[in-house]
Amino acid sequence: MEFFVILTLLFLVIGASLYLLVCVDPNSPGLLGMMNRFVFNTIPAIFKKILGERIFKVFSRGIDYFFYSNHPLVQIFYVLVAVGGYLVYLYFGFLELFNNNPLVSHLDTAIGSTMALFCFYSFFQACRYKPGIINKENNKEYVNQYKEYYDNVVYLKENHCKTCNIIKPARSKHCRVCNVCVSRFDHHCVWIRQCVGQKNYKYFVKFIITHAILCDYGAYLGFRCLWGIIIKEKLLEAQFRDPVTKQRLQATWGIIAQYLFYKNTMYIFIVILCIVMGIALTCFALYHLYMIGQDTTTNERMKRSDFLNFFDEETERLEKQLKDAQTPEDIKQATTKLEQVKQCQQKIITTKSIGIWRGLKSVFNEPDDLDQNPKVKNKKR
Repeated sequence: MEFFVILTLLFLVIGASLYLLVCVDPNSPGLLGMMNRFVFNTIPAIFKKILGERIFKVFSRGIDYFFYSNHPLVQIFYVLVAVGGYLVYLYFGFLELFNNNPLVSHLDTAIGSTMALFCFYSFFQACRYKPGIINKENNKEYVNQYKEYYDNVVYLKENHCKTCNIIKPARSKHCRVCNVCVSRFDHHCVWIRQCVGQKNYKYFVKFIITHAILCDYGAYLGFRCLWGIIIKEKLLEAQFRDPVTKQRLQATWGIIAQYLFYKNTMYIFIVILCIVMGIALTCFALYHLYMIGQDTTTNERMKRSDFLNFFDEETERLEKQLKDAQTPEDIKQATTKLEQVKQCQQKIITTKSIGIWRGLKSVFNEPDDLDQNPKVKNKKR
């Protein structure tokens, strides 16, 4: 039983970590971008050398299917681990350790269980509601809604999606996994088996925030519960016998930690998991709240960053070319190109701070979309 639970919780950490890395732009600076390149570029290259071309192709197809196609495996994984993790916390924490504990009670059990139900319901909502799929019938409506975002650099007017055979509205993107164009596209989420876009972004944010709060609350209750055990059993004043030397030792924090971990291994393990996932999900939730306040999306941040990096590199290259130019024609040509690059760079619509409260009102006032049934095709991104 313990082996199964530990293995399940380990899969949760690995799966969540891989999911977060999938959502990170591999070209972005920083630790996450470096980890993305290591996991999805360096490791496959090492496997290719070890396994050989033929075996690696089979391995690569499996990876492509798992990360870049629409399948229910990750949703099933979430249900098993989320419900399983809650049941483990319920059994080893709420039902065993919360009895006669001076710092926690079954009121905390009721609060924690209610929060868990909210989390499971938020997952159901995020999976159920569509992201705002653009088709020929509503194409013009979406084009008009975001027409002020056409800057002829990041978003071009009259830019057609060849797959959907429609004009691409500003802020939209064609998702190759779902094979549809999505309005105000943020990213494709493997946990909910669909894209996150204009219509379902509020449910995705709710999904992330509720899970962050639940993990943080589980970690908080874990600390209170363990401190209650220390107080109840007077562990700070106790003496412990060394199992090897049989010597009596006065209590220290290290000895108490070992004692608690030995007696409550599964509960402490899941509390540690709550801490790790709580930190990760809280940071992820704050990131999305920040983007809501800036009226932007993950996809737009990446595209804008790519364009600005390209223009900076071009500006640097042309300035060097202008410095090294020797003839009037070379000087004129470099100057003209440099002006064009700077004009394009100035055209890019920058993020505008609208505030988190105003942004949340805008996101949560979006009407629900339940009527569209996209054609799902398993295609590599």
